[in-house]
Amino acid sequence: MNRSALTLWLFVSCAVACSRQVESSALALRYEPPSGMRLLSEDAGVPAEARFEGGLRVRSVPGAPLRLDAPAAEVLQAAGIQEDGYQPLTATQGTLSAGPVARHEFRRGPSRMLLYVVPREDRCVFVIYAASEQDYGRGLARVERSLSTLAFTR
Repeated sequence: MNRSALTLWLFVSCAVACSRQVESSALALRYEPPSGMRLLSEDAGVPAEARFEGGLRVRSVPGAPLRLDAPAAEVLQAAGIQEDGYQPLTATQGTLSAGPVARHEFRRGPSRMLLYVVPREDRCVFVIYAASEQDYGRGLARVERSLSTLAFTR
């Protein structure tokens, strides 16, 4: 094998080995989480959920999708999050490559939570990022950038 072929092979091998992309049949999606937030576990239960390092979760809840203009209490309930103590901060609507979304931010004591609602025909997908106030800002930008990689397989 010549030197340029070997170099190309090493580069391709490293790129494949370094990929963080997660393909989940339980969640019926592909997603590349931010660096430093590798997949910790996946639960195919109802709801299906993938947990990542750094307070990131992706949850797929079967049933009728949530309206994008749903109030904060309804969003928390649909996502399966105990709402006690959560103070809504912002609620906006937009579009990602995965489709229309609602973006919510909450505060509870010294922590913050970002919650994206991505309705599908037969379910609702929630991207949830929670962290302490001091870590939230750094992770927030990385999580939001990673959402461009979210794609559904059904």
